[in-house]
Amino acid sequence: MIKKIKTIFWDILFILYLIILIYFATTPRAPFNYSRFKGEDKIWHFLAYAGGMFLFLKSYFHRKFFLYFFGAIIFILPIGSEYIQALSPYRYFSIYDALASYAGILTIIISLIIYRTFIKKNKAI
Repeated sequence: MIKKIKTIFWDILFILYLIILIYFATTPRAPFNYSRFKGEDKIWHFLAYAGGMFLFLKSYFHRKFFLYFFGAIIFILPIGSEYIQALSPYRYFSIYDALASYAGILTIIISLIIYRTFIKKNKAI
């Protein structure tokens, strides 16, 4: 019962995060001004998509259908949101923003692989 509640919690948290991420990526104006230093927006892209990928894997890693379905969404979302921004008169397309988003996604995937290969396997039971 507790495992089911945890699964539902992570599912809801991921879906809400995905909705918020899509909303902020496609609104006419950015939700906050991140121009305190050069490249700050790339850091936010990296963190936003790394957080999204963490929640995604936490929720759907052991469920194949959802893993493939939402995995496709996660990998389409960075370039898709940049394309949608290019259609807006207030925002612009930036391949570097998309690359920063993909770097966040890949960082989490690589961290998971390292954890499962080296750390979890070598833990004394």
